[in-house]
Amino acid sequence: AVVSTQSTGMAAGCKDSGLSLWIGEQFSFLQNSHHVIIALVVAVLMAVLTEFASNTASTTLLLPVLISLSQAIKVHPLYLMMTGTISASLAFCLPSATGPNALVFAFKELRVMDMIKTGIVMNFLSVLITILATSTWIYSSLHLDEYPCWADLTDNITCNSTLT
Repeated sequence: AVVSTQSTGMAAGCKDSGLSLWIGEQFSFLQNSHHVIIALVVAVLMAVLTEFASNTASTTLLLPVLISLSQAIKVHPLYLMMTGTISASLAFCLPSATGPNALVFAFKELRVMDMIKTGIVMNFLSVLITILATSTWIYSSLHLDEYPCWADLTDNITCNSTLT
């Protein structure tokens, strides 16, 4: 409950201060990139972040950033958010990444380097599987190839008239 409250407060602070928007705009160079490359950047970013922060904190912190990023580069927000959310579960390298990692490390049979070596391979394969799933099956089944009008905050009047 404490981590959830702290991460929610951190995400609200990032959004209210404009940090989420600013970070999203920093990735605007991806605007002309293929959607798979964008998803790969998001997945790697989230997989690295979740090694150092809890899955909940990482997701709560980055989802507003991914919304801003999707608006800046005109990619469906659900595509980036689903890729990021799934990738938040890819914490395999460090004992501090998740409770199960810490539990396994506590038995003192593994060294941190053993976990890092195995974790990097698992992260690499998991990122590839996540990208494959979100860029094919999820992308086509949820029709994420079009940027929705509801995602553009500046054009809500036109969007509302076309949705009714």
